[in-house]
Amino acid sequence: MKTATIETPCECQGRLKALVDEQGRVSHGTARLGRGDPENAPATCMNPGAQQLRVGWLCPLCGRNTLRTFDRGALAFSESGAAAAVG
Repeated sequence: MKTATIETPCECQGRLKALVDEQGRVSHGTARLGRGDPENAPATCMNPGAQQLRVGWLCPLCGRNTLRTFDRGALAFSESGAAAAVG
């Protein structure tokens, strides 16, 4: 299965990441502050079949719900072996 890693800052300056497959489903989300260890950050994609992916995270660092929009055409999908790189 091909996946892409998306990344965005949270309002608390943590780095939110999610692993998204070609169908737009999120399989894993993390958050990291600075060089600290990554923490699990629940993530989901709203309307995964659309060209514009709307991904939401629950940031474990500050408790905010963060929603970002990504264009599917701008994502670089690779084989699932890259899944270990998230975090």
